This record gives sequence, C-alpha cells and structure tokens, in this order.
Amino acid sequence: MRALACSVIVSLAACAAPSEGREAELVAVITRADAVVLRTRPGLTAGKYARMAATPFAFLRGAMAIERHDWELGVTSASAFDASALVAGVADPHPENFGLLIARDGTAALEPNDFDASDRVPWLFEVRRLISGLAVAAAIANSTADVRSISHASAQAYAETIASADSPLRLTSAGDSTVLADLFRRSARDLNARAELEQLTELRDGSRRFKRGEADGLAGLPPVAMAALPALVDRAGQGTVIDAVRVFGSGIASFPRVRVDVLLTGPTDSPHDDVVVEVKELTESPLAGWYGPALTARDAASRVEAGAHQVWARPDADAIFFGAQWLGLPVVVRTESEALKGIRVDRWVGDRGSQPELERLGRVLGRLLARMHHGSAPAIAAAISRDPAAFADEQADFAVTRGAQLAADHTLFALALQQRGPTLGTPATPQTQPGTDVKALFGDAP
Repeated sequence: MRALACSVIVSLAACAAPSEGREAELVAVITRADAVVLRTRPGLTAGKYARMAATPFAFLRGAMAIERHDWELGVTSASAFDASALVAGVADPHPENFGLLIARDGTAALEPNDFDASDRVPWLFEVRRLISGLAVAAAIANSTADVRSISHASAQAYAETIASADSPLRLTSAGDSTVLADLFRRSARDLNARAELEQLTELRDGSRRFKRGEADGLAGLPPVAMAALPALVDRAGQGTVIDAVRVFGSGIASFPRVRVDVLLTGPTDSPHDDVVVEVKELTESPLAGWYGPALTARDAASRVEAGAHQVWARPDADAIFFGAQWLGLPVVVRTESEALKGIRVDRWVGDRGSQPELERLGRVLGRLLARMHHGSAPAIAAAISRDPAAFADEQADFAVTRGAQLAADHTLFALALQQRGPTLGTPATPQTQPGTDVKALFGDAP
C-alpha cells in the first residue's frame, strides 16, 4: 500500500484546502519562538524563513517549535504505547542530523552531530521525529517511494534494538548501505586531503589565511571578537590563533546564529597541518523546561556538551567538542573538517534513493536511535514489548499522517511568508537593534 493519500507527501499540499486557522497558528508559534532574533537580526531570520519555505523537509528542519506545540496539543503524542519514559536526547534526530565524526584516534563513526535542541524528552517524541523526517525526505528524493514501508523498517529496527541485551555499538562501517558507503568513502578522501584547508583558506607569502568575500560566505570579525578568541579556543589543545572569519549561510534552524571559523596552527610550523575549528552560537533548547527539572544544565553550553557525551558511543567521537562562553554568548567549539560528512537528502539519487536503500538507511538510523536511548532501554522495552508489531505499524501510520500535515504546513508557511513579508510581519525597531560591536559580530546575510 502506498503511504500517501495523494501519491507522495510532496503532493499532499495540493490535496488540502488552505486553512487560515492553521496558517495563523503556524505564524504565531514560529514567531513567538523566534522573537529575539526577529527583533535583533531580522535579515538573518528572513534568511532562515526563506530556507524553510524551499521544501517540506526544510520546513521540518526549521520548525521544532511546531513539533513541540503539536505534541502538547495531543496532535502528535497520541499513542497506544506508554511514552512517559524520558531520555536525555538530541530532541531533533531527523536524518540530516546524523553524520560521520572523527574520533581522537582518527577513526570515523556514524553519530548524531547536532545538539542545539538537546534536552530531556519523551522517547517516542524522538522516534516520531526520526521517522517523519525519513518519510518527508524520502518522498522528496524518490517520488515513487513507499514511505510507510521505510518508516516501518526504521521503527521495527528501533524496537528490536531496544529489546536486545547487546551492548551499544559504534557504527564504524557502511554495512550494506550505499548511502553510508558514499559517506565513508568521501570522508576518507577528504580526511587524507585535508580538504577544508583548500576550500576555506589560501596561502599568502607562506602563511595560511581564510578566504573572504560573498562568494565564500565568509567575512571578517570585529576586533573585540578577535581579541576574545585565544582564550576561548585554548581548550581545543591546538596551537595559536592565525585567523578567524564569520561564516554565513549554514543550517536552517540555526541560520541566524553566529558561526565563526578559527584557523589554528597545527603540530608543526608547516601551514599544511593547520587546524580549523568552528565556534557556533547556542540558544536554549526549543524544548527547554518541557519536563522537569526545569533546567537540565546550568547553561546552554553545558547542556550541549553533556548531551553529546550522553548519546555518543564514546565521549571523544568528535576529537574537539566542548561548550563555552564567548563575548557573553553560549557557544560550542567543534572540529571543522570536510571529513565530517553529514547525511544529505540531496545525495539520495540513483541507487542511493531506491526503495531498498532507503529502507536499509531507515533501519540503520532506527538502531542508532535505540542505542542513543540505551540508558532508558528497560522502560522503553517494557512499553513496546506487549506488541512490537503493533508498535511498528503505529509509527509507520503516524509517519504517513505527519508527513501529510508537514507538507500542508509547508505550503501554508510559504503562503504566509509571501503575504506577510520576509519576517512574517514582525517589524524591526531601532530600540531592539544591538550595539555597534555586537551588530558587527551578528552581521547580516550576504
């Protein structure tokens, strides 16, 4: 049976009449969640919204506030299985939030790679975020995909792994997945070539510096920001700061946030072993305080660092990864390398976008999510064990329904953006604009 009421998820928007009530609801929830950046960084927030309007999957990536809202209303939380067990989760395990990380010993493994939303969440919230993300992404990549079958495979793999007494595994090989084989192959190539140095930097008189300019999405930093960098990156255990640039155009939900690439001297005086790290601004999780305790860490930086270490197979899954404060902003400092290949839906083409391959990938990610939930496995297994087959069926049906809703919501969001303007009708006022140094750090979308 095909999983979509109108053939595929991406066509469902044409089957549903626009709902003014739902459109207003989407706008209210999203703008409330983005209130601070809408006022202080309107240009960058407009860039986020433009990206969200591109596809249903891009909308899913940027709309975590809607996920929380619909769960609390009971729209996405209704289940025949007890979802009360909480996990220390990433909260947003959609397919593109997984990728290869390089550990301190140089080995690569598939891990979650985005912890911006990490917090205490119901285990079923993460399962449903994963499978609905798979459903929406698969329909975009393959118009003939049976997304119910893909979602079912992922949910079934999750249930089987949760029930297993085996120790959690670190996924260091592609197995029979062509998507992962592509990931591991390109990662090894770029790790050996240090491809990020060629892509981001250039040699000038024997010394390496970052490229700059609109074409590269890179811009200089104000002096106050540069002066504060050495103390920030000292914990990385590398050399001294050579150069740094503000990075624009990355991510969707995090598009308005400050990202800085920092070039450090490597283990020798040669410019060929210089090291790049990323400094990324954090905010409170969109799920902050959802379930007690109201705060799971003293600040966003501590929350993200602890969240990563709780779900990775080993604490040094990324050789450089830590939370800190910089210029009053909570940030995470992490390795910036072309070898850290993330799963990308736009590479699900040819064999990598076939029905069997997407089912294989769904199973891998279902097993990986179960490993991430290992600390709460007994309670989750008890909830699923009464009828594992019914559990997989329920989640597959949910993915179809949720995929349809997300496709319709995407259309309504794009319509609202067209009618209300690039910031959804939220005006910027002089009173909300930051001071000169902070404004220079924030910059604007190039």
